[in-house]
Amino acid sequence: MTTRRTRAAAAVLDGYIYVIGGHDGVMALSSVERYSPLEGTWSVCPSMKSPRENAGCTVYLGRIYMAGGKDELGLQLCTVEKFDPDTMRWGPVKRMKCKRNHVSLAVFNGALLAIGGCDGVTNLKTIEVYSHETNTWRHFGSMKARHPGGRAVVLN
Repeated sequence: MTTRRTRAAAAVLDGYIYVIGGHDGVMALSSVERYSPLEGTWSVCPSMKSPRENAGCTVYLGRIYMAGGKDELGLQLCTVEKFDPDTMRWGPVKRMKCKRNHVSLAVFNGALLAIGGCDGVTNLKTIEVYSHETNTWRHFGSMKARHPGGRAVVLN
C-alpha cells in the first residue's frame, strides 16, 4: 500500500481489495486504496468524507458501507458512508441511532445489520437494521450479552 495503516477496514468488490481508513500512527485516516490482484498494483481511490478507524465495513447491494468507528479526535461515531465503485464517489447514509466503535456490519437475509460495538461508555448489545429504500436505521433487537466489538460473520 502507499500508506501505512492499522485499524483499517477491508472489503472485496468487483475483483478489487479495498483498504479503507484506519490509523497511520499519528491520526485517523479517511484515505482509501484498492489492490488489483490481476495487475498486482495498488491505486489510490477517493477518500471518505470522515476519517475513521475501527469502523465496521461490508459490501451491500454493490456498494461498500463504512459505519461508526472513531474519528481523528478519538470520538465514537454514528455516521455512515457508502462508496459507489461505478462513480468512484462516497455518499452519505443516514446516521445510526447509536455511536458504535468496533461495530460489526453484516448482511443477513438481504438486510444490513450494525451489531454491537462500544458507544464510548459501555459495550452495546443492540442491533440496528438499515433500510436502503428509506435510508433509515431502526432498532432490530438485542443480543443476550454485550458485544464489545471485533467482527461478526454471517455464513449462508
